[in-house]
Amino acid sequence: MPTTDAIYEAVEAREEEMVAFLREFLAIETENPPGRNYREGATFLAEAMRTRGYDVEIVEVPTDRVAEHYPERTDHERVNVLGRKGDNPSGRDEPGERDDLGGGGEPRESDEPGEGDDSGPHVHFTGHFDVVPAGEDWTRDPYTPTVEEGRVYGRGSSDMKSGITASLFAVDALEAAGVDIEGSITQSTTVDEETGGFTGLGYLVEEGYVSPDNTDYCVYTECFDASRICLGHRGVLKFHVSTHGEKAHGCMAHDGANAVAAMTDFLTRIETYEADLHERTTEQPVTPDASRRADISPTMVDAGYSENVVPDRCRATFYRVLVPGETVASARREIRELMADTEQATGQTVEYEEIMFAEPTTVPADCTIAETYTDRILDFYDETEPVVSPGSDDQRFVVNDAGIEECIVYGPGLLQQAHVVDEYVPIDQLVTATKVMAASTADLMGVVE
Repeated sequence: MPTTDAIYEAVEAREEEMVAFLREFLAIETENPPGRNYREGATFLAEAMRTRGYDVEIVEVPTDRVAEHYPERTDHERVNVLGRKGDNPSGRDEPGERDDLGGGGEPRESDEPGEGDDSGPHVHFTGHFDVVPAGEDWTRDPYTPTVEEGRVYGRGSSDMKSGITASLFAVDALEAAGVDIEGSITQSTTVDEETGGFTGLGYLVEEGYVSPDNTDYCVYTECFDASRICLGHRGVLKFHVSTHGEKAHGCMAHDGANAVAAMTDFLTRIETYEADLHERTTEQPVTPDASRRADISPTMVDAGYSENVVPDRCRATFYRVLVPGETVASARREIRELMADTEQATGQTVEYEEIMFAEPTTVPADCTIAETYTDRILDFYDETEPVVSPGSDDQRFVVNDAGIEECIVYGPGLLQQAHVVDEYVPIDQLVTATKVMAASTADLMGVVE
């Protein structure tokens, strides 16, 4: 039976190849919004999987489904990639065969991992290959990746093309070390996480590509660095609130109803609501510590036509963060109560428009996959503690919608490098995370000494 040392040596032997692969991957400008070059990114990943012996499926999202979530971006195709190698889950759905996913978020009953007629557990790695726009002020070209002082620079290096790279090479290392895959390994690479994930991993879950019938363990390879696992994330509700008044000339303001004044009333109520939210805290290990509370922030305000016109419309945008234990439904209800108070106080109409939402998500620290990864992390670090993300990510689709509790977040990228200029990932983090992924997978399959 192969040893852990053999697996680690196989990863180390592939360091240069990993870096070269990541640089080629980073050079593909898959910016979201709007969803640029997804086809090119999907083609690159599909070919990488095919050359590694995966059965590959390109999963294209119908335009009408894209329009439901991103109506202004239907001219950009949404393309996801799924590859599987090993045994097909016996008695389980083939990818794409829809089953009742129980979208209420409760885990469905299923066999214990590895039970039944299967030869082993079914492990699923998933990550997104869309990246946020690079923006300005970089000191190097964000899409001409460079290696400097042990770091790979480029947009998406930490968030999170390095995570996809690590999971692919982790399986390469297993095979090179002589590990026979017991069960199956699936790699899914998806789009649109940066704008909600509904046409990426959310779509794969909805269509049955990820379900308890074909997935025992799932690792979402988002950036939290190689030294720790992430058990979940806070929730979020993004929305617009608009106040509606009546135009008038500025010199006869009494003839109008100022929408900005009504919005001021609403923002004052939001300020009080914010203070109340800060009293709602969680014992979950959200990082940083200051994020262990609920919150709300006005992030944009738009109003007015000219300095001499009383505005009849004002729209503000809000970012409401939920801690575990809160629900999106309760947050919506609280916002609407504040809106009703403003309507009563000002006599103006107040409207709500939702942008997107994500329910809070957490899994137990003592679930099998969390403990397995923690044990392997301790091969490289003196200590480690699990965390919960301050922001939302695609893990919620697997846990809340597919009902798979055995799902953690683990990847080489650095959280503090997400979305910043001159983004980078340390090569030693990439190598260590790949080792942990490889050895943990072997442990889950029971095929390593």
